[in-house]
Amino acid sequence: MPNTDMSSDPSSRAPAPPSINDSTSSSFTDVDSQHVKTEAQETANTAAQKTSEAADETKEKSSEYIEKAKKKANEAAQYSKEKGSEFADEAGDKYNRAKKSADRNAKEAKKEIKSAGQDISENRDNPVYIANGILLVAGSAALGYGAYTKHIAGELDWKIAGTWAAAVGVLAVGDYYVSQYLFQNKYPKK
Repeated sequence: MPNTDMSSDPSSRAPAPPSINDSTSSSFTDVDSQHVKTEAQETANTAAQKTSEAADETKEKSSEYIEKAKKKANEAAQYSKEKGSEFADEAGDKYNRAKKSADRNAKEAKKEIKSAGQDISENRDNPVYIANGILLVAGSAALGYGAYTKHIAGELDWKIAGTWAAAVGVLAVGDYYVSQYLFQNKYPKK
């Protein structure tokens, strides 16, 4: 069996590293540490000076931007104030006109209601008024009941509602003309 121990065979070992002797170390150049310190100090001073200059320039630019922003904000506030005042004036004028119109319309409506109420009161024994009242109540009840039963059965749709609305319209127009005929010929209003 061959010998596997490598330590016993000197040819199998790695060569020894070279050693540094005094002649090699003397070939390195001596560095002047004072010169390095001076250059480092100059570089630090230059960096500090440039940093200071940049800070001053940043302060100047910031001041300019702040002044511009303040100016724009004041302009915007003034514009908003002017437009707000204009809108407020316009709104006030429109409100006053609408209020006057509403007051006028309310007075006219009160007159019409009073007139209609007086007309009904004076003609409460007229058979045409009585028939129209009965027709209104009975038609409303029948229409409501029919719509309710169709809704419960799930059969109420827009086609049925439209048909009923058309029928109510035709009956209303017919009632109007029949009533006008009766008022003029048989049962005149008081």
